[in-house]
Amino acid sequence: MTTLQICALVWLAFVFGLSLWQHINLGLIMIPASFILILFTGLPLNALYSAFPAKLVLLVLGVMYLWNHVQESGFAGIIVKKAVALAKGRVYLLPWIIHVLAAFICAVGALPAAAFAITVPVALEIAKRERISPTLMGVILIQGSCVGGFTPFNPWGNLVAEQAAKAGIPIDALYLFLSQGVIAVAVAVAAFFIFGGLELLRRPISATLSENEGAPEKTVLTPYQICSFLGMLAFIVLVLFKYDVGLTAFTIGMILQIAFRIKSKAALSKLPWGISIMIAGVLIYVGLLEKLGVLHTIGDYLVSIQHPSLVRFSVTIVGTILANFESSSIAVLGLVIPVAVKSMVGVTTILSNSIYLGVLSGCLVVMCASPFHIGGALILSEAEDYDRTFKQLLFWVLGLTLVMPFITFLL
Repeated sequence: MTTLQICALVWLAFVFGLSLWQHINLGLIMIPASFILILFTGLPLNALYSAFPAKLVLLVLGVMYLWNHVQESGFAGIIVKKAVALAKGRVYLLPWIIHVLAAFICAVGALPAAAFAITVPVALEIAKRERISPTLMGVILIQGSCVGGFTPFNPWGNLVAEQAAKAGIPIDALYLFLSQGVIAVAVAVAAFFIFGGLELLRRPISATLSENEGAPEKTVLTPYQICSFLGMLAFIVLVLFKYDVGLTAFTIGMILQIAFRIKSKAALSKLPWGISIMIAGVLIYVGLLEKLGVLHTIGDYLVSIQHPSLVRFSVTIVGTILANFESSSIAVLGLVIPVAVKSMVGVTTILSNSIYLGVLSGCLVVMCASPFHIGGALILSEAEDYDRTFKQLLFWVLGLTLVMPFITFLL
């Protein structure tokens, strides 16, 4: 590894640490860091601009623009209420209904952070009333979002697929989704039993829950809610027919905005600009690392390790440690997946590629329950016993950090 490559990695570590210390958006600080790296290394300025992930940024903004219509119309709230009614008084089903609901919200394109924001307040309120551990409810909810986060409609899944395609690694979106989903569901099941699921299974049917959530209610949908629902359906169908995800979402969202006279200022204020900058900044820096040959060198070093399992173990342990302290999983995926695909030289089968990247991605995003992540932070903000919940989440993610790398090691 050359001196310039070492300096680029040291600079990355310094900037990453500074963003954590000063609570600065990682992508925001990565943009000037990339410019300084350009000046130091002598790379052309065009290398920075060419690394800008325009397609992915438009996807994130477009999907959230469309999803905001579903949320603002009140249709998202109706989905949550109807989903909770399915429990029919069986308390143990509530965490799993929320799990499926979060998975559905992310599966149609919403960022997991949006699913957290929509479902965590409702889920934790139910948890308080029904005496369910907030850690149990929160972790299972988060794993549901992880399952839905790797569909072709979601930025998480698209980021992994794009990085694999860029490196010439063939993968299958279905195998990627299923392999990651197995990890997420397995982690959710473990959390269910560790944090009090057996006690929930022994409880009798809740009369209060049956009356409040199980009673059928006649819901009259407004024109905005109906059109938002139809717009989401149209979006799913068009994406299945290979139309661009981000541009399709923007188009349908704009039709809804014009039809229902939504003010542009309100629509723009709800877009995830912070996440977009995070993605852009991280991937710009990763692009520069690639131009400098850093990723290729690291990939060659990992490939030189004779035991492939040690390669997978090394990549996963670094990724899980980063994921514990970074507030956005997409930033961690943006840093780790490019290194992972560079180390996959010689792995040619679509099935093995998809399973490896799916399991690796699953091992990274299960850390969303970290108290330092947006998912864990939202759980803590709604929990009655902050200290106890904080300790439970902290020990939970520390345990996952120790266990997850061995899963990829055994592949």
